[in-house]
Amino acid sequence: MQIILVVERDQVLRRANSTFFGSRSLAWVLQTAAVGLVYFFIAELGLGLYGQTNWVSVFWPAYGISAGVLIALGPSARLQVAAGVIIAILAAHWIVSDPSWLGPAFALSDAAEAIVAAGVVYHIFGSKFSLGRLRHVLGLLIAAAAGSLASFTVWIVPSKFFQSSTEPLLRTWQHWFFGDITGFVALGPFVIGLLAAVREPPARGELAEGATALVGLTAMTLTIIFLSNRYWQTSLPVAWLFPMLFWLAARCQPIFAAAGAFVVSIIVVWTTVFGIGHFGNAGLSIENRNLQAQTTILVVSIGAIVLAALFAERRQNEARLTLSKALLERERHNKFLNLDAATASIVHEVRQPLAAILANASAALLLLTKAPPDIDEARASLADIVDDGKSINTALSSIRSLFKQTDQERQPVNISEIILEVLGSVSHELKDHQISSRPELASELPIVEGDRAQLQQVMLNLVHNAIEAMRATTGRDRVLRISAERRTEMAIAVVVQDTGEGIDPNLLDNIFEPFITTKVHGMGLGLAICRTIVERHGGQISVVSNSGGSQFHVVLRIRMTDD
Repeated sequence: MQIILVVERDQVLRRANSTFFGSRSLAWVLQTAAVGLVYFFIAELGLGLYGQTNWVSVFWPAYGISAGVLIALGPSARLQVAAGVIIAILAAHWIVSDPSWLGPAFALSDAAEAIVAAGVVYHIFGSKFSLGRLRHVLGLLIAAAAGSLASFTVWIVPSKFFQSSTEPLLRTWQHWFFGDITGFVALGPFVIGLLAAVREPPARGELAEGATALVGLTAMTLTIIFLSNRYWQTSLPVAWLFPMLFWLAARCQPIFAAAGAFVVSIIVVWTTVFGIGHFGNAGLSIENRNLQAQTTILVVSIGAIVLAALFAERRQNEARLTLSKALLERERHNKFLNLDAATASIVHEVRQPLAAILANASAALLLLTKAPPDIDEARASLADIVDDGKSINTALSSIRSLFKQTDQERQPVNISEIILEVLGSVSHELKDHQISSRPELASELPIVEGDRAQLQQVMLNLVHNAIEAMRATTGRDRVLRISAERRTEMAIAVVVQDTGEGIDPNLLDNIFEPFITTKVHGMGLGLAICRTIVERHGGQISVVSNSGGSQFHVVLRIRMTDD
């Protein structure tokens, strides 16, 4: 039986792996095909600007596609990008019937430049690269230069071996380098930003504003193209583009500035290739026309992405400052709230024992002025004063521990003893308000673990609230019931029930919130403190109320003992 199960398991795993690797292989092929197809068409654009030396393009936007995609997708896409680039270049050179050595040489060099550029970016910045940081943008330009140098090194070896050229090596490298860098800055940041925007789309308003600015930038670029061909109009009209680029950089994500640079670059390239307008001036040599186009693309593209990074950093810094200010304001508010709550808690917990002390002291004085003095009753009143003084000390210790951030030492606590002590301490109040108490405590109630003073404070607050609720009760008996029983194997439940008028339904849901009170002169902290204490002990407190009175349920965990 075991052998059969093992065989069936292996078969299932083989089928799962076959399905998994099959789908993964299909995805790999589709990604490679997509990269190769886009790279092929963009490469055709670059091939339209061949220079006069060694088949070197003066504008190679395909570099921006391959490196941009690889930087955006990460090192895991290296094989797909490299394979797509190699296939696209071989196909392009096969179509135009270039020499047999040229296609493989360009294919390997173009794949190398993308891998090296993306590798440098990931080595310096890792997966946190962003066009929104100036340091990252400058690092991107350095990586592009490194990739261009690597591709030239790969290409130059077969070039010198198969081709005899009188062109100086330095001049060939100059054409190669500026063609690569021009193509990269025109398209690379746009591809990186576009893939980032797919993951985190811009807001609709930002998208509309960015599109409007891009339309304005396109119109301005076309206007410049058709200006008359004068020398000063080569550089000065290009400066007219920067207000639009400033708009894009200052108001939108970096992708919009990169898109603007791409639009300008494509227009300049196409008009240079087809001899249209200012950049297609037939009065200039092809080399000067190409140099003019390269200079314009470099100035506009680098200026655009640098401006976008600077403004993005400023927006990020403003956002961080705003967040820091909000956090400081909240911390300041919390400190004042804690101070206010601590002060109010002290007043709340000390007020009742002090009132009892004053009442007992007045009673003792009256008893001593009798003829003859009632010594026994006076002694009882003085004993009550001593007990009330101790309860003040207990309340202050409880409040102090309550507002401490450190955990308090826990000890075994008998809830039944606490309930009886509380009823004894309020016996005079019960008598004065004609309230009868009916404790219903289960025998052998399990011990809980916690802070005795704090749990006593909870019971005392609930009992005082019950007394307050029944002060104005007429037409029915005033009864305070306190029951304690085992609720589950892990918890006990204490129920404090009164026969008052109940809690206003509008306040019931928030009755345990700070500063919510049903009393005219109440501070609204008693039940909030009760909830804090109970929850710190791992318990729960709840209330049920109607016109016949209220029931407060306190559930506490039983102390676990080692068997």
